[in-house]
Amino acid sequence: MWIARVDDGFLFGGLTRQCVETLKGVPMLLESSDARVRQRLLPDAYDDAEAQAQWRRHAVPELERLFVSRAQLVRRDLAGMRQLKSADAWVLVIPDAHVSAWLSSLNAARLALFALNDLTEQHMDLKGGPAVAPKQAEALARIHFLAEIQCVLLGDVDVDDDGDTGGDDYAID
Repeated sequence: MWIARVDDGFLFGGLTRQCVETLKGVPMLLESSDARVRQRLLPDAYDDAEAQAQWRRHAVPELERLFVSRAQLVRRDLAGMRQLKSADAWVLVIPDAHVSAWLSSLNAARLALFALNDLTEQHMDLKGGPAVAPKQAEALARIHFLAEIQCVLLGDVDVDDDGDTGGDDYAID
């Protein structure tokens, strides 16, 4: 994967089929009705049952609307993704105006993947955590790939003029 800063956003190129599949899954993860995902994205906020019920009644619907609107925006940006003619790779532009929606969507997708794959904090250790099943290993690769995109959007990764991030490459093999 290579990254370039363009006039009004970020250009991500050299995206593999697996990267594209992961990115296209982001809106679906935000809209998932799986109880594990809903609990991870909208956890209990209060110990008091009445306060919790009020929070669920008043705050959760608004948060759900935010998830849906962000998923729609991300989906529109993904629809603009183009395949490079000379390679089996794609390019994606994320406009500056959409960075906030992308950041929250990527974070929510990472949380959803974490919950859906029964991962623990120890699994997130890049230096080696507990043994994982193949499905968990794939989920971890996807989580780290999405984290790399977040780091770029947050400005935590310096993008050279040649598009080289100079950092680890979390592309999914």
